[in-house]
Amino acid sequence: MSGTWILQHHHLSSSGDLHPLLSRANSSIRRISHQEAWSQSLSEELSVGLVMDVLRNCYDPEIPVNIVDLGLVYGVAIDNGTVKVRMTLTAMGCPASAYLSHQVKEMIEKIPGVKQADVDIVWDPPWTPDKMSAAAREGLQANQEPVTIEFDPASFKPKKKGHIAKNPDGTVVLINEANSRYLGNDDIASLWEKSDGNKTIDELTSELAVEKKVSPAEIRMQILEVVTQLVTIGLIAPEDAMDLPLHP
Repeated sequence: MSGTWILQHHHLSSSGDLHPLLSRANSSIRRISHQEAWSQSLSEELSVGLVMDVLRNCYDPEIPVNIVDLGLVYGVAIDNGTVKVRMTLTAMGCPASAYLSHQVKEMIEKIPGVKQADVDIVWDPPWTPDKMSAAAREGLQANQEPVTIEFDPASFKPKKKGHIAKNPDGTVVLINEANSRYLGNDDIASLWEKSDGNKTIDELTSELAVEKKVSPAEIRMQILEVVTQLVTIGLIAPEDAMDLPLHP
């Protein structure tokens, strides 16, 4: 069945088998590029304040707020070139634990004067939303505002933009032309790779259904929602008729 679909997409939607959360790993709350953070570290003496500024480049892959403004960093100590970070996660058993620990350690050890970085994940006190900064709360509220997109899956031929990469832990990261990063998975990567502008959404749905050994009807709505997400965050080119506030 064809026709025009009108979908409302929330940036922090829940995940599913073929429709995992596309999490923003960059934020307009306070954007400090890696280059800017590196420039700061070259000109500033190693200090707790400098480490905290650098950590504002680290993001929980499921939440579009840096870990400092999110309230995950409980303390930073510096001892003879060794930086010790005491931090938590939003929930015990968080699948991003290893990814986030590696990101924090790697970023700190790039600061001149740092010999080693140790990251200690703690659960006491547990993280609660009140630990977020006011800017973080405002940013999350803004990211939850719905975006309405209209397209006909029988005629719209999605064309991918940006590029894709894989982290050392195997997680898939999609990067748009503004260099904003989004966490995905292999199913989303497959849909993005197939979106070369030559096939309609209905055709892509049928192709993916064969690969997943399910009927197109079973995954149709999920694919429509994923395409909506990818258009919204600038990883699929919108149709000329679409007028979207694409995120930088």
